[in-house]
Amino acid sequence: MSTTRMPDWSIPHGIAGVRHLVEVAQSHGATLAACLEGSGINPAAIDNSEAEIAPEQELRVIRNVAAALPQVPALAMEVGFRYHLTDFGIWGYALFSSRSLREALMLALRYLDLSAIFGELHYEESGDEAYLHLDYRKVPAEIRQFLIERDAVAILRMQRLIDPRPAPPLRVYFEFPRPTYAERFREVFGKMPEFGARKTLLVLDRKVADQPLPQANEATARMCELECQKLLARRRARSGISAKVRDIILRRPAQAADMEVVSAELCMTSRTLRRHLADQGTSFRALRDEVLMTLAEELIGTAQMKLAEVAERLGYSDAAAFSHAFKRWKGVTPGAARAG
Repeated sequence: MSTTRMPDWSIPHGIAGVRHLVEVAQSHGATLAACLEGSGINPAAIDNSEAEIAPEQELRVIRNVAAALPQVPALAMEVGFRYHLTDFGIWGYALFSSRSLREALMLALRYLDLSAIFGELHYEESGDEAYLHLDYRKVPAEIRQFLIERDAVAILRMQRLIDPRPAPPLRVYFEFPRPTYAERFREVFGKMPEFGARKTLLVLDRKVADQPLPQANEATARMCELECQKLLARRRARSGISAKVRDIILRRPAQAADMEVVSAELCMTSRTLRRHLADQGTSFRALRDEVLMTLAEELIGTAQMKLAEVAERLGYSDAAAFSHAFKRWKGVTPGAARAG
């Protein structure tokens, strides 16, 4: 078995990672303003569990915190210990209800874009051992060690929350030099890692991956995975090609309802566009309907326009065609929605 996943940095992150960074930094004397400087994150968003930010914003906060507190040993490890399954919403519940640690890990990798991970993860099994390789070469060099330490500790913490039975790694390797606080690693991982290794690697007992988890619930796990699919599709729809498609339709709804028109503006064929959207868990029709439905509700609710005028602005042949589409979206006619 071998699985590799690299997170998509265009997909928004939840706010939990930044919240933990800020809390730890403030406990060591850093100010909120210093932590968030240049990130564009509203301070009010820190306590909003529903807030989402761009990964680049989180990276800026990490840079700020690391620069503000260079004298604090094991700062990243302290942040990693703050993570909890509930920080990740339905993704965390999906892991918690999995049948085994292997199943939880496979699910975590399938929906890695719902986590706070920045690096590529590679999982492989051979003989009696399992290997989790953390490849952070694409992470900016000045914060690479910080993120490796944070995420390695967070991964171990997630494992212990899913399965509290003692199951420390067999061996641990880190690619960076031995730090002055190396003993902290022994405390966390149950053994002293090898530093200056060729790559960062957690070696696990393969038998541990097969053990049934105490809170396993197959029905709950299935439901949670379906919700993970929906959440990931929504986040992808706000990023990358999906976001560009939505912007084009929003700017010119009447002219951009044709997929050929949109794909031409994006300098690709409609077939290529269809494939990109499918990779992001959506479709041109779903994005078009989402934008047109939002515009239709605004025009009906805030502008005194005749239905025929709304239909023309949104690219429908006549009021009847628009009414049919609106009823498909909302379950009521435009007239009923306006009257209500």
